[in-house]
Amino acid sequence: MEDLERICHNFDMSSKNIIYFSVNNWDCGIHYPDIEIFKKWLGEDEDQYFMNDEWCKENKLCVYCGIIDMSFNYTVSAPKEWVEKNCPELLTNYSDFIFLPKEGEIKPEYDSWHQPFLDYCEENFGCNFYKD
Repeated sequence: MEDLERICHNFDMSSKNIIYFSVNNWDCGIHYPDIEIFKKWLGEDEDQYFMNDEWCKENKLCVYCGIIDMSFNYTVSAPKEWVEKNCPELLTNYSDFIFLPKEGEIKPEYDSWHQPFLDYCEENFGCNFYKD
């Protein structure tokens, strides 16, 4: 977990213990981590875990799903414990998928695709789809 502390050096994420990350199902290794669990979660266009509202609610994830060209983009607000248990490599080898809040803010506003991160709260548990 030293890598997470290094990543968050200017931010007090320990108070909320929420990790904000963004993945896109386009290219493995480029738009999502090249590890088995992410291949399982994002590998099938018809069965993407982050798009499954019940799965997201059961795992207490706040997911925003947007469409970028022909791919699905997800911004995820997740408890640190969930990340450590289910995809710990995200905190070390793939920390570039993690987004940090700007100084003085409590969460990042957008990912690199300009998709918003949802506040981590019970009313946002599940998959929230882009609305125009």
